[in-house]
Amino acid sequence: MLVKQFITYLRNEGLKLRRLFSIVLVAAIILAACNSTELSITEIHSVPTKVQERINTDYTSQLIHDIKKGDAYIIFQSTGIVTAQLEVRENILTIILDSASQENNALKQYVFKINRGNAEYDTINFLVNGKEIPFDNGTGF
Repeated sequence: MLVKQFITYLRNEGLKLRRLFSIVLVAAIILAACNSTELSITEIHSVPTKVQERINTDYTSQLIHDIKKGDAYIIFQSTGIVTAQLEVRENILTIILDSASQENNALKQYVFKINRGNAEYDTINFLVNGKEIPFDNGTGF
């Protein structure tokens, strides 16, 4: 009788452990998917405080680098609608911004976050509407 109860207890506990293991495994997969290892650029609307503190509205273009995380932020002010893309060739990262004119001439600030992923580069080129231009300011934290 005692052996039967013990075996039943082990089966129930084993089932609970399998459920727990399954939940932990699914959570780990979801977290791994969120930490993309691919180079990407996205426009963000919720700017981290440390980045906000370093934005200077006197500059048209800024590069702000989060040294610990490896992320970079591009701040660009334009009267047009701005789209961004990245290109990597050899060891050169090219940041390409295109600004389409708009009827409204109000200056708008765009903030793009670059997730470095596991891309390797040691040079950054910055193109706006096909023209290579320097950043007005670059800083890191």
